[in-house]
Amino acid sequence: MEAEREQRFVHNEEVFRRANERLHDDWNRLGIEAASDALFLCECGDPGCKEAIRIPMAEYEALRGDPAIFILIPGHEDTNVETVEEGAGRDGRYLIVRKRDELS
Repeated sequence: MEAEREQRFVHNEEVFRRANERLHDDWNRLGIEAASDALFLCECGDPGCKEAIRIPMAEYEALRGDPAIFILIPGHEDTNVETVEEGAGRDGRYLIVRKRDELS
């Protein structure tokens, strides 16, 4: 049962990531500059999460280069399925987490 819960959690993270990728594309079409903040969804595993993160477009793009990386609101991490990377995002407004290899 625990493995099933973890897979559901990972699936939820991926749903939020796909939504953020669509947001990223929209921000690009609107001409948001790389240094400008854009609004993205928390990519946690909670399907009911409604939190958003302001992050510079360039920083988001750099993080998205690694498919195991997710951005979360502090306190939304689950250390059963991910590890918090060293150094939170700008001003501690978000965490950078890495999904465990066996769940990728």
